[in-house]
Amino acid sequence: MKRRNLAAVTAALSTMALVPAAALAAGSDDDRSVTLHNSGTAITSDSGDRVVLHAAAPQGRQVSATLQLPMRDQARARQLIARGVTMTPAQYRAAFTPTQAKIDRAAAWARGKGLTVTGTSRDTGTVEVSSTVRTMNRAFGVNLHDASLNGRRGMAVDRDPKVPASLGLSGVAGLNTLHRVQSNSSRLLEKVPSPGKRTHATAAAADSCAPYWGSVLKPTAKKWAQESNVLCGYQPKDLATMYGAKGAAAKAPALGILLWGGDTAMKTITNQYMTKTGYPQLTSYTATIAKPDANMPACDPEGVKGEHALDVQSSHAIAPSAPIFYYGASSCYDGALTKMLGTMVSEHKVSTISMSFGSTSDAGMTASDKSAWDRPFQQAALTGISVFASTGDIGNNSTVNDGAKGVGHPASSINVTAVGGTSVGMTSAGTKSVVAGWESRFYQQPSLSSTTGITDVTAANGVEGAGGGVSQSYAQPSWQKGVVSGSTTMRTVPDVSALADPATGYTIRFTENVTVSYGSFGGTSLSSPVTAALVGLSKAQTGRKIGLATPWIYKLRGTSALSDVNAPGKAGVYLPGAGRPFNLIGFDAKPEDLVTKAGWDNVTGVGTPSGSAFLSELGK
Repeated sequence: MKRRNLAAVTAALSTMALVPAAALAAGSDDDRSVTLHNSGTAITSDSGDRVVLHAAAPQGRQVSATLQLPMRDQARARQLIARGVTMTPAQYRAAFTPTQAKIDRAAAWARGKGLTVTGTSRDTGTVEVSSTVRTMNRAFGVNLHDASLNGRRGMAVDRDPKVPASLGLSGVAGLNTLHRVQSNSSRLLEKVPSPGKRTHATAAAADSCAPYWGSVLKPTAKKWAQESNVLCGYQPKDLATMYGAKGAAAKAPALGILLWGGDTAMKTITNQYMTKTGYPQLTSYTATIAKPDANMPACDPEGVKGEHALDVQSSHAIAPSAPIFYYGASSCYDGALTKMLGTMVSEHKVSTISMSFGSTSDAGMTASDKSAWDRPFQQAALTGISVFASTGDIGNNSTVNDGAKGVGHPASSINVTAVGGTSVGMTSAGTKSVVAGWESRFYQQPSLSSTTGITDVTAANGVEGAGGGVSQSYAQPSWQKGVVSGSTTMRTVPDVSALADPATGYTIRFTENVTVSYGSFGGTSLSSPVTAALVGLSKAQTGRKIGLATPWIYKLRGTSALSDVNAPGKAGVYLPGAGRPFNLIGFDAKPEDLVTKAGWDNVTGVGTPSGSAFLSELGK
């Protein structure tokens, strides 16, 4: 991919034709309306199931929606993103955003219909509104109902909304609330040794976790040539060693994290941890946390504090000099998160954004709901912000989607870098004895002195592993053509990968039920911030202007900057503790159809970042 600087495309940008929305073609008479078929009843489902409408939503219930105006010259924006062109926020606004007059006209119409305008943005072309169900129904000519889809509960409309053609709206997001996301962190051990107390003797520690790969192993009869007790959880310096970040540690990219809610004590508990491990303090941390909305109770606001800690403390481990900007949305619902995402991108304080969350599919979303995510993603890409999303922790998601395979949103968007997961067995000397795809299979070994009678108990213990597969919604981007498998026409995930397996996890300090303690966590919630921090370091080190990182990462395949992952069935861990339903966990063991292979695969993408070469070569 040939790098294009902004000067080389200024003339092209200045001559871009303004493409009007389809709705505008209907005329300017306010009495003439258009039906927005992308915003109402056309909802994605996993396996052909239909939305079930229940009783009419209570007329006095408060609801929100977002009016969307189209991006000017969407096709040109996609071309520039694929070619790696970036520009300033001001240049982006001049080239792609609707006029303020159009925003004001849409806002005025909304107020005239009795809707409360809660925010507007030229950058994302949006007018955010709220009202009672009664007023929303009248404004858009719909009827909101309580509804369900594949077990998900929320609201949906009984028909597509209508709006005046003269407004030029491209859609209305939020009229359905059948889609939400969840964090993608995974925890295997309930208790881990406190940092600084992991030098126990092997003989005394046979029933404990291992500080490093192979330092403790209880079974005398090994199932795999590469085997260890489950790891206690790597510490900050270990992550920096694992990904060759120590030489670039003095660089200071600004790292962004998007989640919901958050722990107001995060900087304090993080620095308690850093003091304990002798690692540099987190000196620059800024949190923007929205007031919780009515949906927050459904989003595990206490449990998400562990996710918050994982994101911050893994980012800091990779880039200890970097300022971290945390943005906590008012809930885990699409409307709350896309509003905060738009704020992040428009404030333009960060070099990267990590999103350690997702859904098990895009079921419950309309095209307008997806657009509410993609618009700020495209703005980020064009203005030099790299966005990353975790692919999930339940493999191909068929076990939770009534047998239908699915890839999580927002990782499935072509406008983000989707991050899968690896299992990494690293020794105390920093040698990586094992790098495998995180797809776990579970076994019971009755006698640790014999491999006879080992039983596969995966079917009874569920699926754990990095998400991957084929999107049903997004067409395949140019950088995946001829590279990926599974489809020749549709987007596939993941793109790249990093440490995710909780059996080789990362230690965090976090708040759980008002108690602050240490725990070892994994999940693609770990791999996303690690990868985002590495890309941020690379950009700070080289000074290269990179927006969407995915095309540049694909360009590195086959080079020393990426390590190809291809290790099915070669390694695993012993899990100490009596009475467990399994005591062995196999790595890269294909519990479903996800497994590594040479080249791109549906667990690790094109590979995993390989030390200083990745930092120096990205974006060349």
